[in-house]
Amino acid sequence: MHARKETKEYDIVWDLLKRAVPTAANLGVKIIQVSGFAESEIKTEEDMEHSARAFRYLCDAAGEYGISVAGENLMTPSEFKALSEMVDRKNFYLYFDSQNYNVFRGYNEIDILEGSFDKMCDQIHVKDGEVMSGGLLGTGPSEFHETMKWLGKHDYSGYILLENYYDVLPLRLQSENPYELLRQDIETLRKAIADN
Repeated sequence: MHARKETKEYDIVWDLLKRAVPTAANLGVKIIQVSGFAESEIKTEEDMEHSARAFRYLCDAAGEYGISVAGENLMTPSEFKALSEMVDRKNFYLYFDSQNYNVFRGYNEIDILEGSFDKMCDQIHVKDGEVMSGGLLGTGPSEFHETMKWLGKHDYSGYILLENYYDVLPLRLQSENPYELLRQDIETLRKAIADN
């Protein structure tokens, strides 16, 4: 999102931005999720300014169709608040992921929820493991069960999307059938929702 003008990356980003909204509208998508990892991660004030400009454009275009925009990233609550203030659009949200903060930054997910819950969209990702998507829900350091308790206590009522990579190593080693792993996570998630 923060690619600089007169670069190949800028042309790619803005081409995608211009196609995202009509595509989402035609598909009936209600939230456009924008990932902010690797080359797209916001690391500097200049990155934030360029990203905010792109998010404003996307939010304005999406807003005409009643579509929201949500950034999935590794920002602390104060960093996301700063970005949100720069974007300054009512249809701009945080897309929370229950593992990314811990795996990539060592952050505590509950701290992220405490500081950013009011800015979250009504969809979240859940996954777990010592490495990206490396374990079933509740078996890694992402504090899945604590996250679910926190969400229940704060009346979260949005979508919870399983995002473990069941057919990819190392998680794939836990069963010959990746669908069995998916079934186990579904059961874990159902129980966590019922208990909270």
